[in-house]
Amino acid sequence: MRGEQLSDAIVYDKLHVLKKDFSGYIERNTVKVDANLPVFFGYVVSALESSFPHLGDDDYDEFIDSITFKILDASRNIADFDYVRRVKTNALRFKKMKNADQGINIVIGLRMVKAGDPVHGLEFLKNYALLDVKLGMALAHCYYTLSHREFRKDDESPAKNLRPGEMELLAREMLLKLAKTKPPINTLRQLDIDDPSFLEKIFWQMIFTGLEWFPDEIWFIETGLKNAVDTNDAAMRKRILEIGTERFYTNINILREMYYYHLENRDPASAAGVVNQLIKQYPHELEPIYLGLKLSLLTQKKMTYQGFRKLAVTNNIPAQIVDLFDFTFDLLNHEPKEAMARIAEFETEFPRFQYYAITLKYIASDLLSTDEARNKKARKVLLDSLENFSLLELQNRKALKSR
Repeated sequence: MRGEQLSDAIVYDKLHVLKKDFSGYIERNTVKVDANLPVFFGYVVSALESSFPHLGDDDYDEFIDSITFKILDASRNIADFDYVRRVKTNALRFKKMKNADQGINIVIGLRMVKAGDPVHGLEFLKNYALLDVKLGMALAHCYYTLSHREFRKDDESPAKNLRPGEMELLAREMLLKLAKTKPPINTLRQLDIDDPSFLEKIFWQMIFTGLEWFPDEIWFIETGLKNAVDTNDAAMRKRILEIGTERFYTNINILREMYYYHLENRDPASAAGVVNQLIKQYPHELEPIYLGLKLSLLTQKKMTYQGFRKLAVTNNIPAQIVDLFDFTFDLLNHEPKEAMARIAEFETEFPRFQYYAITLKYIASDLLSTDEARNKKARKVLLDSLENFSLLELQNRKALKSR
């Protein structure tokens, strides 16, 4: 299995290099490429088949899709729709899978949207809106753009202007459909383009438009957060969290995201505020207490830790979680003897977790090392491992209670 994964990684790296080489060639020779589309696509296919004779049909077709987008993106003929159709015809000729037109239609639709052509954008994207949130947002954006053209300024009456036109209604309908069906986001490989900034701009515009039209629909917040994390957009993550905590201040999912946001930004005081709010709002839930324990590990304050530990025991958090937090707290506070005694007790009390106790002992030896890099890495592994274990045990406890 390891060998297969490494092999796949090498193949994708080489594919990326080949795509980059072709992209550079297209940028430098766009006129020549446009004038000789069949020859150029033949050259692309020849390079693929000689370099990757065992490449799967899906990867092969997706490579053709990416090259097609690059040709359209670099060309000065994008406004000539006969040219666009020629590109499509030539690209389809070299694809292998039965649904070959899907990927090509998506990349053409995206290029039309980028070019400010919502009419043709709709034509190419309308059948694929639910494959990925960003395609749905692009489609909603096309409708929204067209809605501004529905009424001429010179004959618009104030009363008429208050009522949304057909295109705006379609945009609203598309956003509601996305919120209801909840398609995946950032999973479609045709969206993996060199410069996705135009698509990001459209996505955020429609997220905030959706929040304006449907202020009680939490899906826009959840999806915005997911995309902000996926794209490492700290500014948008902060903005969406601020809106989310203001509008949905009782929602545990939003508050949890805010808690982790504060932790990542080294703001334990704000994280503690979120924990206190969660405990007040969800007095019968174990997760807020767990989050308090986690926070006290990071601050390493004994009084804070003991307070949350007492709360955990009182509320019957699984004993194996409490014991492991005790072990971790001692370890992080440079009390190795106490920590190793605790892990030995844990191993005796919970023999079914012996495999995990052995692993933790190895991690502990690294964490106690004088090598700073080794120590830092072990600390992260320990905390991540404890979180995964604890959340799984809490989930199991919740599942047992619901039976």
